[in-house]
Amino acid sequence: MNINFFLLFVIIALIPLSVFALIGEGISDSSILDTVNPLVIVNYPNGGENLYIGNSANITWLATDYSIMANSINIFYSNNNGVTYNILDSLETNDGNYEWQFPSIISYNNLIKINTRDSFGNIGNDSSDNVFSILYEPPASPVNVNVDLSNNSDAIISWTAVDTTIFGNTINIDGYIVLYNETAYEDSLHYYYYLANTNNNITTYTHFGVVAFRDQMFYKVVAYKDYRGKVNQILSKLSNMKIKWAELQRRFR
Repeated sequence: MNINFFLLFVIIALIPLSVFALIGEGISDSSILDTVNPLVIVNYPNGGENLYIGNSANITWLATDYSIMANSINIFYSNNNGVTYNILDSLETNDGNYEWQFPSIISYNNLIKINTRDSFGNIGNDSSDNVFSILYEPPASPVNVNVDLSNNSDAIISWTAVDTTIFGNTINIDGYIVLYNETAYEDSLHYYYYLANTNNNITTYTHFGVVAFRDQMFYKVVAYKDYRGKVNQILSKLSNMKIKWAELQRRFR
Protein backbone atom coordinates (compact mmCIF):
# COMPACT_ATOMS: atom_id res chain seq x y z
CA MET A 1 0.00 0.00 0.00
CA ASN A 2 1.28 3.40 -0.88
CA ILE A 3 2.35 5.11 2.34
CA ASN A 4 0.78 8.41 1.31
CA PHE A 5 -2.58 6.77 0.74
CA PHE A 6 -2.40 5.13 4.16
CA LEU A 7 -1.73 8.44 5.94
CA LEU A 8 -4.58 10.07 4.08
CA PHE A 9 -6.91 7.29 5.19
CA VAL A 10 -5.87 7.68 8.82
CA ILE A 11 -6.42 11.42 8.76
CA ILE A 12 -9.85 11.09 7.16
CA ALA A 13 -10.87 8.37 9.61
CA LEU A 14 -9.93 10.50 12.62
CA ILE A 15 -11.83 13.63 11.53
CA PRO A 16 -15.25 12.42 12.83
CA LEU A 17 -13.67 11.49 16.14
CA SER A 18 -12.19 14.93 16.59
CA VAL A 19 -15.52 16.59 15.75
CA PHE A 20 -17.41 14.53 18.32
CA ALA A 21 -14.74 15.29 20.88
CA LEU A 22 -15.62 18.99 20.63
CA ILE A 23 -19.36 18.50 21.42
CA GLY A 24 -20.64 18.43 25.03
CA GLU A 25 -24.15 17.54 26.15
CA GLY A 26 -26.13 18.59 29.25
CA ILE A 27 -29.73 19.01 30.56
CA SER A 28 -30.76 22.28 32.26
CA ASP A 29 -32.90 22.48 35.38
CA SER A 30 -36.65 22.74 34.74
CA SER A 31 -38.13 26.28 34.72
CA ILE A 32 -41.65 27.73 34.78
CA LEU A 33 -42.86 30.38 32.37
CA ASP A 34 -45.48 32.47 34.24
CA THR A 35 -48.06 34.20 32.04
CA VAL A 36 -50.73 34.74 34.72
CA ASN A 37 -51.34 38.25 36.11
CA PRO A 38 -51.22 38.72 39.90
CA LEU A 39 -54.57 38.82 41.67
CA VAL A 40 -55.28 42.23 43.23
CA ILE A 41 -58.40 43.14 45.24
CA VAL A 42 -59.10 46.59 46.76
CA ASN A 43 -60.89 46.01 50.07
CA TYR A 44 -61.21 49.56 51.46
CA PRO A 45 -62.45 52.01 50.42
CA ASN A 46 -64.41 49.95 47.94
CA GLY A 47 -67.43 52.18 47.26
CA GLY A 48 -70.22 53.93 49.13
CA GLU A 49 -68.13 55.12 52.08
CA ASN A 50 -68.25 58.65 53.50
CA LEU A 51 -64.75 59.78 54.43
CA TYR A 52 -64.12 63.08 56.17
CA ILE A 53 -61.56 65.81 55.48
CA GLY A 54 -58.91 66.03 58.19
CA ASN A 55 -59.10 62.34 59.04
CA SER A 56 -57.17 59.35 57.81
CA ALA A 57 -57.70 55.61 57.41
CA ASN A 58 -55.91 52.61 55.99
CA ILE A 59 -56.34 51.71 52.35
CA THR A 60 -56.44 47.91 52.43
CA TRP A 61 -55.96 45.37 49.68
CA LEU A 62 -55.08 41.77 48.86
CA ALA A 63 -52.42 41.03 46.24
CA THR A 64 -51.37 37.42 45.61
CA ASP A 65 -49.04 35.67 43.19
CA TYR A 66 -46.21 33.24 43.85
CA SER A 67 -43.69 35.58 42.22
CA ILE A 68 -44.82 39.12 43.16
CA MET A 69 -41.78 41.36 43.28
CA ALA A 70 -40.87 42.92 46.62
CA ASN A 71 -42.06 46.51 47.08
CA SER A 72 -44.09 46.48 43.89
CA ILE A 73 -47.43 47.88 45.10
CA ASN A 74 -48.50 51.15 43.46
CA ILE A 75 -51.49 53.07 44.87
CA PHE A 76 -53.51 55.63 42.90
CA TYR A 77 -56.41 57.98 43.69
CA SER A 78 -59.07 59.47 41.40
CA ASN A 79 -61.65 62.14 42.26
CA ASN A 80 -63.38 62.04 38.85
CA ASN A 81 -64.64 58.46 38.69
CA GLY A 82 -61.48 57.10 37.12
CA VAL A 83 -61.05 59.56 34.25
CA THR A 84 -57.63 60.44 35.66
CA TYR A 85 -55.58 59.08 38.55
CA ASN A 86 -52.90 60.60 40.77
CA ILE A 87 -50.34 58.39 42.44
CA LEU A 88 -50.45 58.24 46.23
CA ASP A 89 -47.40 56.02 46.65
CA SER A 90 -45.26 53.65 44.62
CA LEU A 91 -43.06 50.67 45.37
CA GLU A 92 -44.98 49.93 48.55
CA THR A 93 -44.50 46.70 50.48
CA ASN A 94 -47.28 44.19 49.89
CA ASP A 95 -48.50 44.22 53.49
CA GLY A 96 -52.11 45.06 52.63
CA ASN A 97 -52.21 48.44 54.42
CA TYR A 98 -51.41 52.04 53.53
CA GLU A 99 -52.32 54.95 55.82
CA TRP A 100 -54.01 57.68 53.79
CA GLN A 101 -54.62 61.26 54.92
CA PHE A 102 -57.78 62.26 53.09
CA PRO A 103 -57.64 65.17 50.61
CA SER A 104 -58.98 68.55 51.71
CA ILE A 105 -61.38 68.94 48.78
CA ILE A 106 -64.97 67.70 48.76
CA SER A 107 -65.62 65.08 46.10
CA TYR A 108 -68.31 62.48 45.51
CA ASN A 109 -66.62 60.49 42.71
CA ASN A 110 -63.52 59.03 44.33
CA LEU A 111 -61.84 55.72 43.51
CA ILE A 112 -58.71 53.90 44.69
CA LYS A 113 -56.68 51.81 42.23
CA ILE A 114 -53.84 49.42 43.10
CA ASN A 115 -51.51 47.59 40.76
CA THR A 116 -48.52 45.31 41.16
CA ARG A 117 -46.01 43.39 39.02
CA ASP A 118 -44.52 39.93 39.33
CA SER A 119 -40.99 38.86 38.42
CA PHE A 120 -42.13 37.76 34.95
CA GLY A 121 -43.49 41.23 34.13
CA ASN A 122 -47.18 40.35 34.53
CA ILE A 123 -49.28 43.18 35.94
CA GLY A 124 -52.39 42.87 38.10
CA ASN A 125 -54.65 45.73 39.17
CA ASP A 126 -58.01 46.50 40.77
CA SER A 127 -60.07 49.59 41.58
CA SER A 128 -62.82 50.38 44.07
CA ASP A 129 -66.03 48.73 42.91
CA ASN A 130 -67.95 52.02 43.24
CA VAL A 131 -67.21 55.65 44.04
CA PHE A 132 -66.96 56.93 47.60
CA SER A 133 -67.31 60.45 49.04
CA ILE A 134 -64.88 62.76 50.79
CA LEU A 135 -66.79 65.30 52.87
CA TYR A 136 -66.29 67.87 55.58
CA GLU A 137 -66.62 66.38 59.03
CA PRO A 138 -70.15 67.21 60.23
CA PRO A 139 -71.11 68.50 63.67
CA ALA A 140 -72.41 66.09 66.27
CA SER A 141 -76.16 65.87 66.80
CA PRO A 142 -77.63 68.17 69.45
CA VAL A 143 -78.52 66.38 72.69
CA ASN A 144 -80.99 67.08 75.49
CA VAL A 145 -83.66 68.28 73.07
CA ASN A 146 -86.62 69.32 75.19
CA VAL A 147 -90.10 70.65 74.36
CA ASP A 148 -91.85 72.87 76.91
CA LEU A 149 -95.67 73.14 76.50
CA SER A 150 -96.33 74.72 79.86
CA ASN A 151 -98.06 77.85 78.55
CA ASN A 152 -100.64 75.68 76.72
CA SER A 153 -100.07 77.58 73.51
CA ASP A 154 -96.51 77.39 72.26
CA ALA A 155 -93.90 74.68 71.93
CA ILE A 156 -90.60 75.98 73.27
CA ILE A 157 -87.82 73.74 71.94
CA SER A 158 -84.41 73.84 73.62
CA TRP A 159 -81.19 71.82 73.33
CA THR A 160 -77.57 71.67 74.44
CA ALA A 161 -75.07 73.61 72.34
CA VAL A 162 -72.88 71.59 69.96
CA ASP A 163 -69.13 72.26 69.83
CA THR A 164 -67.72 68.98 68.52
CA THR A 165 -67.88 66.95 65.31
CA ILE A 166 -69.21 63.41 65.03
CA PHE A 167 -65.67 62.24 65.85
CA GLY A 168 -65.29 64.48 68.89
CA ASN A 169 -63.07 67.11 67.27
CA THR A 170 -63.68 70.73 68.23
CA ILE A 171 -65.85 72.70 65.80
CA ASN A 172 -67.39 76.17 65.71
CA ILE A 173 -70.77 75.54 64.12
CA ASP A 174 -72.76 78.14 62.17
CA GLY A 175 -76.23 77.36 63.46
CA TYR A 176 -79.10 74.94 64.01
CA ILE A 177 -81.97 73.78 61.83
CA VAL A 178 -85.32 72.98 63.47
CA LEU A 179 -87.69 70.57 61.72
CA TYR A 180 -91.03 69.13 62.78
CA ASN A 181 -93.50 66.36 61.99
CA GLU A 182 -96.62 64.79 63.46
CA THR A 183 -94.96 61.36 63.59
CA ALA A 184 -91.78 60.13 65.18
CA TYR A 185 -90.40 58.56 62.01
CA GLU A 186 -86.88 59.55 61.10
CA ASP A 187 -86.00 57.31 58.16
CA SER A 188 -85.89 58.58 54.58
CA LEU A 189 -89.34 57.18 53.74
CA HIS A 190 -91.01 59.77 55.95
CA TYR A 191 -91.00 63.52 56.04
CA TYR A 192 -90.11 66.52 58.11
CA TYR A 193 -91.14 70.10 57.57
CA TYR A 194 -88.50 72.78 57.75
CA LEU A 195 -89.43 75.17 60.54
CA ALA A 196 -86.54 77.54 61.18
CA ASN A 197 -82.81 77.97 61.58
CA THR A 198 -80.93 79.85 64.28
CA ASN A 199 -77.37 81.09 64.66
CA ASN A 200 -74.77 79.24 66.68
CA ASN A 201 -75.41 81.22 69.90
CA ILE A 202 -79.12 80.37 70.13
CA THR A 203 -80.18 77.01 71.53
CA THR A 204 -83.93 77.57 71.78
CA TYR A 205 -86.80 78.15 69.38
CA THR A 206 -90.51 78.85 69.96
CA HIS A 207 -93.09 77.24 67.70
CA PHE A 208 -95.94 79.67 68.33
CA GLY A 209 -99.54 78.51 68.74
CA VAL A 210 -98.90 74.91 67.80
CA VAL A 211 -100.55 73.45 70.91
CA ALA A 212 -103.96 74.75 69.79
CA PHE A 213 -103.77 73.00 66.42
CA ARG A 214 -101.88 69.74 66.96
CA ASP A 215 -102.48 66.80 69.28
CA GLN A 216 -98.86 65.74 69.04
CA MET A 217 -95.68 67.03 67.44
CA PHE A 218 -92.14 65.76 67.04
CA TYR A 219 -89.10 67.95 66.51
CA LYS A 220 -85.64 67.37 65.08
CA VAL A 221 -82.76 69.77 65.72
CA VAL A 222 -79.70 69.60 63.49
CA ALA A 223 -76.41 71.46 63.99
CA TYR A 224 -74.71 72.60 60.78
CA LYS A 225 -71.42 74.01 59.56
CA ASP A 226 -71.91 76.00 56.36
CA TYR A 227 -68.66 75.01 54.65
CA ARG A 228 -69.90 75.98 51.18
CA GLY A 229 -71.86 79.10 52.18
CA LYS A 230 -75.12 77.77 50.74
CA VAL A 231 -77.25 76.77 53.73
CA ASN A 232 -79.20 80.02 54.00
CA GLN A 233 -79.78 80.04 50.27
CA ILE A 234 -81.16 76.49 50.39
CA LEU A 235 -83.29 77.05 53.49
CA SER A 236 -84.84 80.23 52.12
CA LYS A 237 -86.63 78.08 49.54
CA LEU A 238 -87.93 75.56 52.06
CA SER A 239 -90.15 77.57 54.41
CA ASN A 240 -92.89 75.18 55.62
CA MET A 241 -92.06 72.90 52.72
CA LYS A 242 -92.59 69.17 53.05
CA ILE A 243 -89.27 67.47 52.32
CA LYS A 244 -87.60 64.18 53.04
CA TRP A 245 -84.86 64.51 55.62
CA ALA A 246 -82.55 62.52 53.33
CA GLU A 247 -83.29 64.97 50.51
CA LEU A 248 -82.45 67.93 52.74
CA GLN A 249 -79.14 66.30 53.64
CA ARG A 250 -78.42 65.77 49.94
CA ARG A 251 -78.97 69.46 49.21
CA PHE A 252 -76.52 70.46 51.91
CA ARG A 253 -73.67 68.48 50.32
